[in-house]
Amino acid sequence: MEKAKTSKKALRGLITDSIQEALKGLQLPTPGKKASKVVEQNAKKLASIYADVIKRENKKIKKAAKFMENAVKGKSGKGKKSSDFKLAKPHKMETV
Repeated sequence: MEKAKTSKKALRGLITDSIQEALKGLQLPTPGKKASKVVEQNAKKLASIYADVIKRENKKIKKAAKFMENAVKGKSGKGKKSSDFKLAKPHKMETV
């Protein structure tokens, strides 16, 4: 499996560009500093959220791949050894 790490900075650039293109398509007047600042702040927040989502998805994929490798090999992660089992005391039957 290849390692593909997506940085927050790269995501922020993609999101900023997409937002600016969408705003240009609306035929609004040119934005000032304040509008640009709001776009940049929102892009930063969105990049952070998407970076976390991507990280979680990669972790799930890696975990599934590891599980499949162990299943093919015949290993079980939750199996108990015979020494781990405790003998239970027999229950007395009550007569009525």
